[in-house]
Order: sequence, then structure tokens, then C-alpha cells
Amino acid sequence: MQQSDDAEQNDLSLEEVVRSIQRKGCEGQSIEVKAASQGTPKVYDSLSSFSNQNEGGIIVFGLDESLGFEVVGVHDAQELEKAVTAQGKEMYPEVRPVYSESLIDGKTVVSAYINGKPMGERPVYRKTAGISAGSYTRIGDADARMTPTQLYEIETFKDGRRDDVSVDPQADSDMLNPGKRHDFISRAQRERPLLARRNEDEILELSGVCRRGSPTLAGLMTLGEYPQQVYPNLCITAVVVPGTKAGTGLGGERFLDNQRFEGTIDRMLEDAMAFVRRNSRTRTVIRDGVRTDIPEYPETAVREILTNALMHRDYGPYCNGTPVRLTLFADRLECWNPGGVYGGQSINDLGFANSQTRNPTLVSLLEIEGIAENRHSGIPAIREEAKQCGYKPVEFQDRQASFTVRFYSVPERAGAAEATVPWSGTAVSDPAKKSIGIRDRILDFCKEPQSLESVAHALGLGKYYVRRRYIEPLLVENALSMTLPDRPRSKYQRYVANDSFSEVSSGKQP
Repeated sequence: MQQSDDAEQNDLSLEEVVRSIQRKGCEGQSIEVKAASQGTPKVYDSLSSFSNQNEGGIIVFGLDESLGFEVVGVHDAQELEKAVTAQGKEMYPEVRPVYSESLIDGKTVVSAYINGKPMGERPVYRKTAGISAGSYTRIGDADARMTPTQLYEIETFKDGRRDDVSVDPQADSDMLNPGKRHDFISRAQRERPLLARRNEDEILELSGVCRRGSPTLAGLMTLGEYPQQVYPNLCITAVVVPGTKAGTGLGGERFLDNQRFEGTIDRMLEDAMAFVRRNSRTRTVIRDGVRTDIPEYPETAVREILTNALMHRDYGPYCNGTPVRLTLFADRLECWNPGGVYGGQSINDLGFANSQTRNPTLVSLLEIEGIAENRHSGIPAIREEAKQCGYKPVEFQDRQASFTVRFYSVPERAGAAEATVPWSGTAVSDPAKKSIGIRDRILDFCKEPQSLESVAHALGLGKYYVRRRYIEPLLVENALSMTLPDRPRSKYQRYVANDSFSEVSSGKQP
């Protein structure tokens, strides 16, 4: 995700910041506005939230939000700065704002810049309130109290705790899959010279698969027979949503496909990859008479997104009851996992700077298995795949101790022509045959009533994808009609083009 506009306000003059706020009509992730025309307001929450985020933030005194961010000026600039400084001294660690003053519209406006603290100095909180009640984080334009999960994530980093090598009381060595165990030991002896002369039990202990004879969380998630026996929700839930936001389709359904994937990380990864392939299309592009098939979601990008989610998610006690969530919308793939960017690294540095690893033992085991490489190349690969496909830039969001990736399947440039897919049996290499849009093909094909299966087969696409991406929008536009409108999900349902629409779309006059 690109750096937010309000985060760039730090490089602007105070008047430019004020005009930007007025133009946008809102505060932001790193901007807080206070009127202060009658005195100094309490800003402990903002002092905390801005200190607890990498980019810090600016508190602007002298604008009234209730009046559309009109400049009302401060009561007394010198007294205000003294009072805010005193509030900063009540924080732990102490917060020391940097002030700026400006005469705007004939009135004095004051800004206080709050520097973001490094992860080792967080959480910043009001001493009289304590850590739990006095620690805040910024969500959009609001200050919100930090959750136990967020506080635990900070303390885990500071204390060097490693949840991936924790051992559950239920864990037993018999829960390891014999075949996986054998293959892992062979690979470890081959790829890790210092383990080559060790016996099997020593290799399992030294690599972190086991601790004192019992499998660790990392060991079960990589070599377990059924890890969910101990960790029921360390899985992937995957859904296909009709449309571009969660809701219900024309038939009242919430999901077009809904799956849960369990097992070890490699098994979940492959099953989730198959799910994406099953619910997405392949577009065909012909350049200079050469046919190229381009998947809607490139396999390399999907694999990196899912691997990162499973490898770098939070496996701590507040999160190991939460699955990784994969959602396919009509225009994007979203993958959410518990656990934000580890160690307080800026999201803008992902893929460009080395970062500390939340689960080093798990990552090492996945490296030995050949599933992951941990060379910080995943994020650049995801970005590059989107660029190669001509898609919108990938979005990465780090919010409330969670991480979300949005991989769009729509062109970066507005108005770009939709890619086309030839009908089954069409000689696409024949340049004399024109390729027309999928929507027009469907309307032409449905001049006679056709089933969903027939349309999907003719397109060479999955029926769930065809219904979500094309059939339902065409029904909404009244371009298609159902032969059984009272029973939209009937197996006898057929779709037929409305004559007036099909004639207009094909260039004929009604």
C-alpha cells in the first residue's frame, strides 16, 4: 500500500496541513484536530496512539471540526504548549511534542508533532491509567484502546518470546506423521551439514520440531498427522463472495463456494491453491497470432500470499484460535491473517528492507521442506506479478494486529478493455476471426435458453465463477432473464438474452 496522504503531512508547512484538512473535510491516520479556542483539551489518547505508530502524528489546535474545520484559533498559544508538554510528561515513556505556530486567516493555529516510538519503547501509555487502560492505537481518524492481542504482540517482541516453539500439553510424539518425519530428517541431513551426523531424535530437537520429546507448534504444523487435533482453528477458511463486497447474491446466497482447509501447512497451501484455481478464470490474449493464457490470479503471487500468511501469522495464545481467511471477490483476492507486521517495521518497507521474523523456527522447518525460502523476496514477487498482468497495485494493510493483502484482478488504468476468452472449439490462432467480449458471447449464446453448465462449458470456465462474474451482473442489468425467476437456484434454471438488449449490444437497431 502506498504511503497515506496524511502521513506525508509532516513535510508540509502548518498552513498547508490546515488547507489539506479543510479540503478533505476530515482528519486521518496521523492527523488529529482540536478547537482549543476556550483552553487546552486533554490529548492523552492521541499522544499515546501517535507514539504507538511508526509515522507518529500531528495534533492541530485551532480548527473546529463541528464548523467544517473552520479556523477558530487557540486561546493562548504559549499556555497551550505548556499544558500539552505537561500532559506528555504524564505518559510513559515521556512524550515530547515538537510545536509549530502559524497565523492563518488572522488567527493563531498551533501544531504538535508526536514522533513515533520504536517497538522496544512501546506501548506508550498514560501512567495514571496503566498499560491496559492507557495504551491507544490509531484507527483511521480515531484513537482506540489497544486490545490484549496488540499489547501481547508488543511484549512478545520486547521479551523475545517465540510462540512457534511452544508445546501444548496435549502434544505427543505419536502425532507426527512417520512419512513426513522420515523425509524431513533426510532433507535436514542433506541440507544442514551440522545435522548430518546427528541421530533422528537429536535432529528433531535441534531443528525445533520437538522440545524434550514433545512436538512443538511448529513441528505439528509441518510434520503433524493432523495438527488440528491440538490446534483446531489453525487452518484456512476460504469463501467466494458474489460481487465486490460481502453480502448476498440474487439467489440469496452469501457464498458461492465455502471451504475449510486443514492439515499441515504444505497440505493447506496446496488445497487453497486448488480452491483459487477452481474459482477463477484464465483469460486468453492473442498477440501477433500467438495465444497466451493468463490466469486471473497468477500462481506465483497466490502461493507467496498464502505462504506468507501461514508462515508469518501470529501463533500466540490470543490468535491460535483464529484461522487465516481467504476471500475471492469479483474483482480481487483478499488474504487476512492475525498478527501485524512484526517488530514495528513500516508497511512501506515491505520487500525493500530486511525485517525480523516472528516465527524463526517454523520458517526454518519450511525451508528444509522446500516450501519457503525466507529471502524477503515474496512481497516483491507479488508486486511484480500484478505489474506483469497490468493489474492495480497490490495493497498491504497492517491494522489492529492483523495483516491483509488485496490482489486485484482489474486493470490499473480505468477504462482498459476487458480481456477476452475464446469459446470452446474456436480456432483462436486464426487472425481472421475476431475476439469479442465475454458478455457479448454470453448474450449471443443465450439467444436460446441455456443452463449455467452450458454457458460455463462454452466459455471454458468454472460455473461458479461464470455465475458470479457474468450471469448475475447481466441479470441485474436486465440483459438476461431467468426461465424460472421464482426458483433462481433450480437445477432446471435456464438463462435467455433479452432481445432488445442483445440487439443494441451487437450494434443493431431495435
